[in-house]
Amino acid sequence: MFAVSGALGQLPANPLEGTWEMVSQHVVYPDSTVDRTDQIPYTIKILNSTHFAFGRQILDEEVFAGGGTYTFDGDAYTEHITWHSSAGLAGQSVTFEARIEGDKWYHVGHILDFRLEEVWQRIGLSGEADGEEME
Repeated sequence: MFAVSGALGQLPANPLEGTWEMVSQHVVYPDSTVDRTDQIPYTIKILNSTHFAFGRQILDEEVFAGGGTYTFDGDAYTEHITWHSSAGLAGQSVTFEARIEGDKWYHVGHILDFRLEEVWQRIGLSGEADGEEME
């Protein structure tokens, strides 16, 4: 038996805490924009009050993942990447313009030589799984 503090289904004080599923991604290069939404398999990002981790399975045996710490001031979300499948990103910090509207999290930022535009949707709140209340 365990105790849970706070009301079930209540948003945490930090609006980014929780589990998010990527619903769209655009990669913007100087001369083109690539909509990768339909090319990217199921991707989740999990954030607690200080750390983030994301992952997705690309091929049967390959996982693309990363994580570290983050800061969020209401307008800017910065990932301080500790580990990443792309070794060149480990040790880097990436800042995104960020906003939350309802259960959607929008962020736009520059990584390497492109701009990344992503939309994430919250999946489950404390005490919920895939939108259904736990018993």
